[in-house]
Parts: sequence; C-alpha cells; structure tokens
Amino acid sequence: MRGKFIVIILLLTVMLGGCTEKPLPFKAGLSIVTEDETIKWGLPNQLLQQGAGNSYRILKDEGQGTNILELAAGSNGSMEYFVEVEANDAAVAHMRLEFLSTQGGGRIRLAALDQKGNILGEKGSVFTGKIPTETKQSKWQDIRYNTNYQGGWLEETYSFSDILKSLNTGDLAGVAKYRLSVEVSEGQHALITQFSADIDSTKAVRVIPKMVEYTANLGDVFPIEMDIENITQNLIPSVEAMLQEPFGYGVIAISPEVQVVEQLAPGEKRHLSFQVRAQRPDAVNLNQAWPIQFSINGKNVQTKVGVAVRDTRPGKVFYVMTEDLEPIDGAGYAKAWGNSDSWLEPEEFRGQMVNKAEAIDKIAERYGAKWTHYIAWPAVKAAEWAAGQSKTGEWPKVVADIKASVLRETQKGHEYGIHFHTDYDPYLPGNVLSYNESVDGLWANHLKHGWAHSITTEGDFSDYNSRTGMLYEYQRILDQIAASSSQGQLLTARAGSFDFGNGSADEAMSTNAFKKAGLWGSSDADGNAGGLTSGDYGQEIYFAAPDDINTPGKDIRALGIVEFRPTPRQSIAYDSQSAAVMNQKTDQGMKYFTNSSGNVKPGIHSIVGFTHAMFMMGQGDWKSLEGGQFQALDEHLSYVKNQYASSGLLAFGTASELVEAYLDYYTPELLAIYGPRQSDKYGVAEYAIHVLGHDIPTDGNHIHNVGVKYPLYLRDSAYRISVLKNGQPIYSTWGLPTPYNDIFFVVDDKSAVYTLKIYHNELVYKLISKFHVIKEKIFKKK
Repeated sequence: MRGKFIVIILLLTVMLGGCTEKPLPFKAGLSIVTEDETIKWGLPNQLLQQGAGNSYRILKDEGQGTNILELAAGSNGSMEYFVEVEANDAAVAHMRLEFLSTQGGGRIRLAALDQKGNILGEKGSVFTGKIPTETKQSKWQDIRYNTNYQGGWLEETYSFSDILKSLNTGDLAGVAKYRLSVEVSEGQHALITQFSADIDSTKAVRVIPKMVEYTANLGDVFPIEMDIENITQNLIPSVEAMLQEPFGYGVIAISPEVQVVEQLAPGEKRHLSFQVRAQRPDAVNLNQAWPIQFSINGKNVQTKVGVAVRDTRPGKVFYVMTEDLEPIDGAGYAKAWGNSDSWLEPEEFRGQMVNKAEAIDKIAERYGAKWTHYIAWPAVKAAEWAAGQSKTGEWPKVVADIKASVLRETQKGHEYGIHFHTDYDPYLPGNVLSYNESVDGLWANHLKHGWAHSITTEGDFSDYNSRTGMLYEYQRILDQIAASSSQGQLLTARAGSFDFGNGSADEAMSTNAFKKAGLWGSSDADGNAGGLTSGDYGQEIYFAAPDDINTPGKDIRALGIVEFRPTPRQSIAYDSQSAAVMNQKTDQGMKYFTNSSGNVKPGIHSIVGFTHAMFMMGQGDWKSLEGGQFQALDEHLSYVKNQYASSGLLAFGTASELVEAYLDYYTPELLAIYGPRQSDKYGVAEYAIHVLGHDIPTDGNHIHNVGVKYPLYLRDSAYRISVLKNGQPIYSTWGLPTPYNDIFFVVDDKSAVYTLKIYHNELVYKLISKFHVIKEKIFKKK
C-alpha cells in the first residue's frame, strides 16, 4: 500500500508540478590545482623569465579532467618553458598547447645545446609577435595568425635530428642535448597539456626478424625469432619488445608476448624468440597471411612478419534448399500457375503458400532434408486486409491456415524467413490494394514488387516506414510463430525481387538494417543490380563488404553480412530441371569441394538450390501435388542422400544453419546468437546462447565482450534479462528495451554453457516503462 501511495505522489508531482529546471553547468571554466603539481612540470627549474608581471599556474579542465600549465607574460615580460633530452638520433619532442592572445609573442623552438648549455643551433615557428633576426644557425618559420578566429590546440611530434639537420652540421658537432621551448612575451598567454622530450624507441632500436614469412599448419606451435639492435650511439637502459597478435586471432602468443632487454649498448644486438600457436586458418583473413606486428616500448614499429596457416581438418558441405513462398495468379504467363483470372484469391494463397509448401516439405523429410522458405509475409498482411473487405469468410480462414502451416512446418525443422515484396503491405504509404468482390480477390502494384526502392531510409525499430523498422516488424512475427521450434535465431532474409539496394550508400543502409534486426545473411548478390544471383562453386558464399554485397570483403576489420548464392552459375532449379540435371549439378559441386583423397576441403561450403513453391507443377493442373517436378525433386533428393549425405560428405541444412556454421568458422570476432527456446513457464523464457568463433581463444588473456539479441517478439514484454553461465547469473539488466535488443556479456570460457533468461509480461513491462519515464523526468538534467 505504501508503495502505491509513493507512486501516486510521484505521478501527481510530475503531472502537476513539472520538473525544476537546473541551470546549465559551466563547461569552459578552469580551476586552480594545488602547488604540489608544479613539481611534476619541473617548475620553477624549467622556466626562464624576464621583466615584471609574469605568472604561471597549474589549472584543471573540469570537463576533461586534464591538468594544464598556464603561462601568462606581463605587458613587458617574457617567459620560456622548456624540456631537454640527451642528444640522440632517436630523440623526439611532443607538445600540445594553444596561444590565447592576438598580441605579444608566441613561439615554439627546438634547439641543440652543448655540454655547458650554449645554443649551437635552433629552428622555430612564430605564431604571434615579431620574427627574431635569423642567422645561419638560427632559422624561424613565419606561421603567424592573420585572423582572430583561427586559434586552437597545436598538437605535434617532432624529431630533433630531422628538424635541425638543415643547419650547419659542423656547428652542431658538439651537441650534448636537445631542448624544446615555448616562449610567451608582452601579454601573450599559453595553455599547455603536453610538453615532453624523450627517446623514440622505434627510431633507436631496429627490429630484424629471422624470417618475414612463416608457413604453419593449424595448431602448430613454433618460434618467431628476431634480433633487436641499438642503432644509436647511446646506451638504452631498457627495451620492452612486444609481439602483437593479429586482429582475428590467427596467431596467438604462447610464451609471454612481452620481453624486456636491459642495458642495450650502442650497436649491440640481442636475440628474442616468441613462442606462438597457429590458431586460425588464414582463410579467415581472406586468404592472406596473418600479419604479426611488433612494438618497442609501447610504440609500433614498421617491421612485420606474415604467417600463412593451413587448416588440415576436413570441411563441411551444406545442401540448402531455398524457395520464395508467395502467391501467383498466372494471368498473362505461359504457364497457368494459378487460376489465371487476374486476381489473387484465397484458393491460390492456400494452394501455393500452404499445400505446395507442405508437399515439398514432405518430400524433403523422407531424406532428412530441410527447406528454407522465404515467405512474403506482406502478402499475408494483404490477405488480412482483404478479410476486412470480404463477406465470404474465406480470407480469415486462409490467413489462419498459413500461420498454422508455418507453425507446423517449423516444428519439423523447416525454416521460414522474411521475403520482402512490400507492394502488398497495406500500411505502407504509396501502396495500393484493390479488392474485387465478384471473385473475392485482391491485387497490388506488382511494378513495386521490391524492397529497397520502396523503403528508402535506414531508420530504427520505431519507424515502420524504414528498412530497419520493417525488418523488425516482420521478423518479430515469424520469431513468435516459430518460437517453440528448434530453429533459434533466424539469420537470413531475402529481399523481394532481390531489391537489396544498389550502390555503396544504398547497400550500406540495408546491411546496417539487417544487422540491427539480427540478420547475418542474404541471397541477393548481383540480383540487386539486375544480374544473376547464382554463382560458381568456390564463389558461392563469402563475407561481403559493408557497402557492397556483390563482391567479397577486402578487410576483416570491415565486413558486412554473409552472401550465399544459388549454385552453380546455372543453378539448381527445382521447378524446371530433371532429377538427372540436378544430380549432375550437385556432383559438380561435390567434385569441387572434395580433394583427391575424397575428403571435403577445409572450410564451409554450400550447394544451394532455388525455386518458388508456386512454380512447382505436378502432373495435373496448378493444384496438383504429385508427379511432374514433385517426382523429380523426390528422385533428386534420394540421389543426394544415397550418394553423399549418408556417408557424411554432405549435410542437409537450412540457410540459417549454413550461415551460423560460416560465422562460426570465419568471424574475426566472437559473436553470439540465441538458440532454441528451452522453456517458457510462468512468464520466464530461457534460450540457449550459441557462441560463434570456434577457433577464437577464450582464456585469461582473451576475454571478450559479446552481444546477443533477445527475440524481437519479446521487445514489448521483456522487462528483465539475465545471462547465465553454467546456470549462474553473470549479467542482469532491467534497462529494457535496449536500442536494438542487444544484451552484452563477458565470455571467458567457450566450454561453458551460456543461456539467456527473459522475464516477460506485457503489463509489468508497461508499468516499469512508465516508471522509467517518470524517473527520467524527475532526474533528467535540462
């Protein structure tokens, strides 16, 4: 009771009183730091002053938490702040500062000094004020501001030897140290956040690898050897050499990846050896050797070695059957695929999207095969619209039949993914749907039968008329229908008419939308540009670039989604080819994917067939489900099973199973997807989590922060989520929904069992959401 009273008071406070506005916080103010900080800046020893009115202080930028040295020269004063380093070819200077006044002198200077501190030569830059008189050993660059609105932070790194080499080298023969100075005079102010001089280890030490190219088999442990050489005339007290594992974890360090060499004398070489393991095949790195880079004292050197890693394990071939599940009338076509009366009617929806789909499913089941149906759910929404126009009662029945069929067939292991023919969508602006009462039929604009051309913005889940919003809306429908099946997270979709978008910006938009909705694969390559989507064996599946689905990516740091093509180039077509022709195309693939020993070549490979269920014709009219292409399909699958599947050379699978296996082998970073729902009782659903990246190490040196989507259909009811590791919670949040249903957790042991526990109830979700809104209004800073 007390809790309800508090909630009511909070609601009344927000509704009646509003929120107290808070003043904007200061962002530009600098505060004074205690004088103890001056010692860290070497003050006053590293400061030369002349005249009166000069001041210096250590300040703090409250916004950035950065300490700043402030120099302010008096009207007739001058100040020079400096740092020094022992003369060395590898000596460098680092600075970050800004001048604040249009008047007075503001200069930066690099100088060479002898043992007594006398200047042997100098070069500098003038930002404000007078240019000093030049001599042969004193050179100045005029880069003075010519306006009062171009100031800002100056951030530079200089090599003393490079800057001063243009001076007379004879006069610099006795150089003992270098000096970096900033000078302010006659009212000039300067703020300094960094000002240092040291030895650049990458210039002082040469890395000499014993070999620049290595070849190894997966799992091999071997040394990468190199010498480090002091190429200066000075003793280097300590050198920290580090082997950097490549992005993608192709090669990992077994021995310590950091080795320290003490007291490296001028010209001396020391030998280092790093034990490494060939962790992942270079096929993951787009068939390029894994690049191993080194750093010296925390700075990368240019020297690299490459490691080619060969996988000796047999690979896997997936046989994937895909079809686009949608209705057709047949009017105007050479074949009467429907009743050909120019309207789509309930019997065509049922006959093509239920009866034919289930007929080919039944054939597949005899041989352990599975179909991936890309169902045009916008057409189902059009059927729901027609149900509101019709008086026959047939449209509600056919919608119920389609939904029941999807539920029934997913329980058997078949997959239903989204197929976007957006012309059917009754909620999309610009679409037209026509209903003809005389035949109880509907029609849409089939000249707008794609996706990207109709939906032109990327958007988010809240924007239905965007690519992301539409993917979310339709994906969640299929997620919910198939929630009790064994399929887990759907990973692929196919655009209507392969209209994924064409061109860099357009394809990047669709790729982003796919990933936001948890989709990792498509089968639209080249079809988006009006070409053939099919591909030759060897080019049938790949990680695409983030802005181009038609070609493989070129950098594993920038990858899009997985493209899988029907195969081969003249692909397996279940609706038009004989069993003998389909068998021959399958044989062609298996010959390509197996080696001389009869084993499958390493990696993940695919043989993908394609059709539309509506095009599958039997011996009779368009409604026939026997003979004809149904018989050809039966004979073909019998051949594939007996010839390849029974012996384990080939595996029947869905498109999502193919893409999941591909990601598991080729992903450069650890990924996670949710698997089958394990239980759903009393408002608590539990899902398996599949961690992908089979060869990626997970241990104390390789800890990963991984994201997993929770099912889209639970977005409006999930109020709390926990991630469990071996049954114990490792992460929990009430902050739902997240922007795109992503939940992040730590993976440090792939052998562990990870699960996703989702507490869901629409009423509780709404109450908690309202509480979050109230809380935000109360505490939000305005």
